[in-house]
Order: sequence, then structure tokens, then C-alpha cells
Amino acid sequence: MGGGEDSRLERLGRKSWALLGIVGVLVLAWLLVSQLAVVVVPVVLALFAAAALAPVVDLLVRVRLPRPLGALLAVVLGFAVVAGAVLLVVPPFVAQLPHLSAALGNSAKQADRVLSGLPFLGPDVDLAAIARRVAGQLLGGGSIPAALGTVVTALSSAVLLVVVVLFYLAEGRWLAAALVGWLPRARQDEVWRVAVELWHVVGRYFRALLVVALFDAVFIGAGLALLSVPLAFPLAVLVYLGAFLPYLGAVVSGMLAVLVAAAERGIFTAVLVLVVVLVVQQVEGNVLQPLVMGKIVRVPAFVVLVVIAVGSTLLGVLGAFLAVPAAACTDHVLRHLRGGTDECG
Repeated sequence: MGGGEDSRLERLGRKSWALLGIVGVLVLAWLLVSQLAVVVVPVVLALFAAAALAPVVDLLVRVRLPRPLGALLAVVLGFAVVAGAVLLVVPPFVAQLPHLSAALGNSAKQADRVLSGLPFLGPDVDLAAIARRVAGQLLGGGSIPAALGTVVTALSSAVLLVVVVLFYLAEGRWLAAALVGWLPRARQDEVWRVAVELWHVVGRYFRALLVVALFDAVFIGAGLALLSVPLAFPLAVLVYLGAFLPYLGAVVSGMLAVLVAAAERGIFTAVLVLVVVLVVQQVEGNVLQPLVMGKIVRVPAFVVLVVIAVGSTLLGVLGAFLAVPAAACTDHVLRHLRGGTDECG
């Protein structure tokens, strides 16, 4: 009897030490990544961008173009689309940004007056100050030299991202094969199959997310324009950007539209804007997302919100952006280990 207890304790001790070793490796990896964020972040983002562009490269290869040339054309096409969107959207958005800021300021003052009358908050509520503090924590702050340094770092990271995307598209199969080749031969086929499935999951997720975000922005922006809400275009842009943070981003961008409508057109128009936002979100969540995403993201909404919060805590806006695809890939791997994986290609 005592021998059996000793054996169980010995196995428990080995498992505990193994768990501590895994945690230690993860902590060391996190410390290393945080020190090399300027390099690691573009390399990770390039993986998602390359997964989204991969079908274009495959199509060009099928029409007898060499893969490196197809990768170059795909990157140039993607860059042209992004640059065209920026030229169409950013100048009018920046031109109306001061008006949007003033409208949100008026909305915050009105909300302050309402909240100050609530007994559990008191008269010292200042939504504008709270919003400034939150924005400062998310986006950071500092002196002009620090801002210039941030710009230089961002430009160098952007150049690295483009180069890495090109490499992934042109030589990604060779890189993946080389990495899988380090594994035991008995596991190589299984790991390769899972890696290909995750590649498809990430690519389909981001392509579907572009469609969902465009749907939200077009229909909410059209509703704002029909209701004669000022600043409909910049609000639609904010809705588009907010759609890249599932659930949370849609709520925040929708509430901004409601606040602007309340400040500029009154409570009745604000209620109509709220109805438009809710209807569009319901159609998107119950019709469009299942249609374009299928079984890509089957993570519950509560888990999505938690992983977004964890991602934003660790990596700010970037972490919040990458949290959902990371959770989807983790869910896919766990289902594969349980023997219930689905093909996502």
C-alpha cells in the first residue's frame, strides 16, 4: 500500500516539475519576445497578411507564373488596394476629425450632466478626462522626440513586414518544411497537416473579417446619412475599424455614433441610430458571420471578450487585434488533439 502511494507521489512530482519547466520556458520566451518586439511583431503580422494573400498567389501559380513572381504581384496588388483605400478614406476623415472631436466633446458634456445627477456617482464625473486617460494608456504618450522615434520604428517595422510577407508567400513552404523537419519523423505528417489547416483558418478569418467590417461600415454609414447625422463618413470609418475587434469594437463604435447623433440631432435621432446599429449588428452576427466564416471561429462570445482583454493587456491594440485568431487557432488545435478537428481549407 505504501509503495503504491510512493509511486503516485513520484508521478505527481514528475508532472509538477514538468509543468514548472513548461511555465518557465513560456516566461523566458515572453521576456525574449518583449525585448525583440520591433522584430517579432512584424514577423507575426506578416504571417496573417500572407495567409490572407495566399489564394491570390495560388491562382497566379495555376496560370503558370513562377511562385516568386506571383508573390511579388500579390504583394504589389495588396499594397495598391491598401494605398487606394487610404487615399480615398484618410484625407476626408482627417478633414472632419476636428468636427468629430467637438461633437464627441459635446456628447461627453451632456453625459456628464446626466451622470452627475445619479446619487452613486456624484457631481465629479468627467467622461472626457476618463476617455483621455484610456486613450493615453492604449496609444501611449510622451515628448516630440519620443513620438519621432515611434514613427521611425513604425516605418522600419512596416518595411520589414512587407519583406517578410513576400518571403512567406514565395518560400513559406520551404520554411515550414524545414521547421517540421526538426520534429520526430513519426509526427511530421500530422504536424504538417495541422499547420496547413491553421494557415487556412487564419487566412479565411481575416478575409471574412474584411467582408464583415465592410458590411457594418456601409450599412451603418448609410443609416447615419439617411438620418442626416453629421459626420456620417468618419463615423462609418470608425465602425469599419471597430469591426476588427469582435463584439467590443462594434459596441464602442456604435455608441460613438449614438453619442454624436444625440449631441447634434437630439435624443429621438439618437434612438433611431441605436436601432440602426442594433439591426445591422444582428444581421451581421446571425446571418453574415455564419455565412462567410462558417466554422472558423467557434469560440464563445465570453471567451472572445476575455482573450481580447488579455491580449490588450499584454500587447495593447495589437494584442486585442490578434487575440481572436489566436484563440481560433488554439481551439482548432485542441479539437484536433481530441480527435474532432474539421477541415478548414
